Amino acid sequence: MDERRQPERGESCRQRSRAVLAWSLLAAGALIVSSMLIVSREWGTGLGLVIALAPVLPFVGMFFALRRSMALLDEMQRKMQLEALALCVVLASVICVVVGQLQKLGIASELDLSMGWVAIAGSYIAAYLLVKARYR
Repeated sequence: MDERRQPERGESCRQRSRAVLAWSLLAAGALIVSSMLIVSREWGTGLGLVIALAPVLPFVGMFFALRRSMALLDEMQRKMQLEALALCVVLASVICVVVGQLQKLGIASELDLSMGWVAIAGSYIAAYLLVKARYR
């Protein structure tokens, strides 16, 4: 059996899922706080840059936690993830096109492009639930 698929240091799949969730929530919180701070007042270039880039570290942590979690999946679970990601790309693309067109009309001009990951995350969750229901 491939050593990468074995849990490291007694970690279970559930523990890894909790780590992904924790990093995801941290990334979401950091992005929201960072966005609120940036628009709330003028910051100097140095401090503004630190505030703007602060959410990057939690997103990197989320990436590595997700990567470790994926190593424990069996073949069927990986297939379901792949199908969900494929649907996610289409759904997120449609959402981004709609928002872009509405911004051109001036209807959705206040929407922030950095929040586009919300569309990706939401469409992934919806796609995964659809795929999971199909394989039951």
